[in-house]
Amino acid sequence: MFENQRVEEHASDESSRERRLLALSIVCSVVLASMGIAVGVSTGAQIILFDGFYTFLGIGLSWMAIRISRVVSQGPTQRYPFGREALTPLIIGVEGVALLATCAYATFNAVLTIVQGGSQTPSGWGVVYAMVAFVIPLSVATALRRRGSDSELVRAEATQWLSGGFLGLGMLAAFFVAQLIEGTSWARGARYVDPVLVVVACALFVTPPLRMIRLTFIELVEGTPSVDVTSPIRTRVTEVCREFGLDEEHLRMTKVGRKIYVEIDFVVDASWTVRQTDDVRRALNDQLSTLSQDLWLTVEFSADARTLE
Repeated sequence: MFENQRVEEHASDESSRERRLLALSIVCSVVLASMGIAVGVSTGAQIILFDGFYTFLGIGLSWMAIRISRVVSQGPTQRYPFGREALTPLIIGVEGVALLATCAYATFNAVLTIVQGGSQTPSGWGVVYAMVAFVIPLSVATALRRRGSDSELVRAEATQWLSGGFLGLGMLAAFFVAQLIEGTSWARGARYVDPVLVVVACALFVTPPLRMIRLTFIELVEGTPSVDVTSPIRTRVTEVCREFGLDEEHLRMTKVGRKIYVEIDFVVDASWTVRQTDDVRRALNDQLSTLSQDLWLTVEFSADARTLE
């Protein structure tokens, strides 16, 4: 006998908070992207232009994330009886691919600049922008992580902002070094600071998008979630098995967005009653319904282990 039981943990206030945080990210992105593109064009600094366009790209992705959050919060429908949580990892994967493409394009342009003899050393407004590009992203990333740690969409946004903050710090340090070596025997090297910084930044930025794409792949192919997700579930299932004297169980788990699928198959003797199976289901539901994810629980009992293979 099969039982699918959906326990709604995705409360409307959590969904609203998720969208508010994403909206905050969009507002900050508009401010920083506008400033970055304007300063980058006026100073000719490739790294500032890269940061501005990278941030501008995040605006569209954040808007898409808000739309996805609103759709997913509507829950199951007649056409989508299992809900549309798969849209969450899908949009995260799209973000990862878009960020990788941006890094690849910026790296190509930076290499061409290096081959052509470098570019002018950023100063003045370039330094001011580097300071702003360090403070704002780190502040936004901290706020998103503190207030939206339960949302994968918000955590993905925070990761992008944190990467941007480190890029701002790198720009500030590189511009400072370039100013120091100008007028010295190392002055020629200052012309390569800007394009080399772009290449280094892109190399460092590769890891977060790759991690996002990996997460999308694991969830969409229904792979086993990470240990921090599965460990609490295994512990609670073990407690229920100990309580009811169940020795043999087959536990499978997968995660899609906020939804966690838990399938538990028990091998019992032929004397097992319907009342006992209901008691086990009730105990499992009580134990697992406190998870931060939306739970979809399937429980099966059989006297023949071969039917559970």
